[in-house]
Amino acid sequence: MTDRRLELIARDTDRGLELCSPEVGLFTCAVAEGRVVTGGEQVGRLKQLERSWRLFVPAGVTGVVRSKSPERVHEPVGWGDVLYELGPLEGEALHAAAPAAAGKDSGGLLLLRASQSGRFWHRAAPTDPPFAAPGQQLEVGQPVGLIEVMKTFAPVPYQAGGGLPARARVVRLIAADGADVREGDPLLEVEPA
Repeated sequence: MTDRRLELIARDTDRGLELCSPEVGLFTCAVAEGRVVTGGEQVGRLKQLERSWRLFVPAGVTGVVRSKSPERVHEPVGWGDVLYELGPLEGEALHAAAPAAAGKDSGGLLLLRASQSGRFWHRAAPTDPPFAAPGQQLEVGQPVGLIEVMKTFAPVPYQAGGGLPARARVVRLIAADGADVREGDPLLEVEPA
């Protein structure tokens, strides 16, 4: 299955900003209502037959997700269908949630976060070496682990943007091998390489 990158279509309306599907397919891995999203951040996947696209927020767009997640795990969508309704950052959300959206915690650490909930694995098999280890250099698209959901394993690639550099060095692994993680939980800490 091929895996490509697509930006969502941003559309200003009288109700606020909408992020819309750039293709027809099955929308999955949606982010939760109330989450702050920012330009360059991955916010889901779109699947179509043997193709899969990682969906990203367009550059310059930031907001709080006001729409509820789809009822289905794989929600059928058409071109231009609204996937997210965004509200402006205000009050507490502006100060408290902005560091997490930027890939940094309140202490200024650069963190790679889980794009979905599931069980995080450091390696493909018990006898295989880990995908990422402290001191290792990472580049965009390089796998850092796997997330298992209902016996289905999805690679977790390193992605730049949202405060993360194009090249990074692993400082430490935060999520343990086999740990249950929720969407947005930190998986590893990195530094610019």
